[in-house]
Amino acid sequence: MKRFIYIPILILLFACDSDLDQIPLSTGTTENFYSNQNDFEQARNATYSSGLYSYPTRLMNLSETRSDNIYTVPDVNYGWSEIHNFFSSITANGFIEEAYATNYNAIYKANQLIEKLAENGQVITNEEVRLNIEAEAHFMRAFCYFDLVRWFGPVPLLDRTVSPQEAAEIPRAPVEDVYELIISDLQFAVENLPESYEDDNFGRVSKYGAKGILGLVYMTRSSETYGIDGPGLNSGEWDLAYQQLNDIKNSGLFELEEDYSTIFLTEGNQNSENVFVIPFLENTGNGVGTNFMSEHIGADSYFASLGLSAQGASEGRFVSPDLRSNFAEGDLRAEYGIVDAYVVNEGRWEGSYNRPVYSKYADITRYGDGRTDWGVDFMVLRYTDILMLMAECTLHGGGGSQADVDAIVNDVRERAGLTPDAANVNLEELFQERQKEFFAEGNRWFDLFRSGNAVGILNDWKNEVDDQDALGDITQNSLIYPIPLQETLSNPGFYEQNPGYN
Repeated sequence: MKRFIYIPILILLFACDSDLDQIPLSTGTTENFYSNQNDFEQARNATYSSGLYSYPTRLMNLSETRSDNIYTVPDVNYGWSEIHNFFSSITANGFIEEAYATNYNAIYKANQLIEKLAENGQVITNEEVRLNIEAEAHFMRAFCYFDLVRWFGPVPLLDRTVSPQEAAEIPRAPVEDVYELIISDLQFAVENLPESYEDDNFGRVSKYGAKGILGLVYMTRSSETYGIDGPGLNSGEWDLAYQQLNDIKNSGLFELEEDYSTIFLTEGNQNSENVFVIPFLENTGNGVGTNFMSEHIGADSYFASLGLSAQGASEGRFVSPDLRSNFAEGDLRAEYGIVDAYVVNEGRWEGSYNRPVYSKYADITRYGDGRTDWGVDFMVLRYTDILMLMAECTLHGGGGSQADVDAIVNDVRERAGLTPDAANVNLEELFQERQKEFFAEGNRWFDLFRSGNAVGILNDWKNEVDDQDALGDITQNSLIYPIPLQETLSNPGFYEQNPGYN
């Protein structure tokens, strides 16, 4: 199957050094490049690459590792461990810097593509193709800004290409203003994207992928503020979110996979759960596989038990005992996605291990020639998520009925091999079910935030599992990350740091 998204040559051609240090293409290069439809299509592909390639790994490091799904050994000293441990001195953390820099890199490319379409888009003679490319650029800009808002709260708002000197003087914009651009971009994308693609274009965002992200934007805006300048505005737009998600359901293009494990083993249009997916390939010689597996599974010893070389996973990111104990006996999700014990027969990691690790996505048939060459597709939005997000909106009065909520949860439970006996499901129970359904997929941190009780849940978890007093204080300030040190140093005194960080 042909997959078009990742084109490393273009990543280099369009690369810039860091987030706000945006270095535009030279005038000559720009004029020579945007001269035909193929150039615009390649620029679109480069925008996808910049915005999506590292997204799965970022979710593993900043969402999954930060959440109550993981509990690491206290003496591990890695970049992700200080995030996991809720340290306040993480402004120079490389994973945080990556989230900021990579998103602004992609935003720059999306802005440039939008501008060049306005200047020279007439070289694309097919108006539908031109609108599709423009819609994809708007989607990617919105996707990246939504990612930034969820991690950092207020961020500089760049809706056009600017020089590094101009960028350094653009202040952090209020979250409301950033959301205004995000929603406008997503609405444009919804109006101008196709409903689906043939196999050779799998991976491009569709109308329903854009609707899914737009629904999630409305839900995040509607979340509690926690008294911080973060992504929650308590805006009460649950009905708007429900409408977008219900459109996906009513499209008839998606359905629940009958077998839970099939969700993670089936690729492309053959997977009926795929609403928005980041595809990866292995063994192409072009470096377009992914390395998120090494961040996803927290033990090189487990990879060794599969007969693979070290993946750079270290030893430390284990399944939280609190999460593991939440699964009922016979829950197929745990049986498929978590390995409780394993043996390595020889080599560096020889021995028996009995601390649970994730195994979801660990399909060695899609392993290439190294740790950065896994051909495992990553689902940003799958259909089960859409249905359970709809249930969440319903419980906030956004549409649907209690019977709908119960039916969705029971369908999910039945597929997991459990008795479908849920009744009068409330928000707390829904989030508990989501935790068991979506562990290891990067959703948990955002679910905690939308629950309205993130600080309480995390502190209860801390009291339950942290018997060595390794975790730092968890407060409302912990719910967003600090602005990276490199940004505050680029114009000293210009950016006020998020509270709680030093």
